[in-house]
Amino acid sequence: MDEPVQDIPKIIDLILGSKKNGYSPQEIAQYYCENVEFKGFLTYIPSGRCSRDKFIALNRFYKGYTFSDKTTIHEIFYNEDQNKVVIDVTHFARRGVFFWVEHPIRIMIKLELTYRNDGKYIIKRQEILCQPEEVVGAFVPFLVPSLLGLQKLFLTSVCVVIGKGCELIGYK
Repeated sequence: MDEPVQDIPKIIDLILGSKKNGYSPQEIAQYYCENVEFKGFLTYIPSGRCSRDKFIALNRFYKGYTFSDKTTIHEIFYNEDQNKVVIDVTHFARRGVFFWVEHPIRIMIKLELTYRNDGKYIIKRQEILCQPEEVVGAFVPFLVPSLLGLQKLFLTSVCVVIGKGCELIGYK
């Protein structure tokens, strides 16, 4: 990549692993370094000598799901001093049985860039952040997201009660 802010929207499907036709290993090698680190919602690939091959296999797995290629990029933040990019996107997922129903999932993507030998940017680390109930809501429509929301409310209430109790005994 010559200019990350202009080039990243062109490869957003690669970053999310959602292009229907997939990407060839050569295309992935063009944008990802060999020892890439990847953190996803349920997956983690540590940096190592075979991590790009694992990332390619993970992209093939994601492609097997019925994710759509519809992605809306809201904002791209680029810190030139630290070579970090944060992307705010909405990705649309489809349920396997109800493939015609698209469910929006709001995602934050953090990329850490480095330089290749030819001076172009390449992705060294990628992290995808999203709310669990949004991801689960794409595949199990109502019950599981509601249960996760209730669990969050319950745990928050317990933490608030403990915090108030600590305040009563003078812990600040």
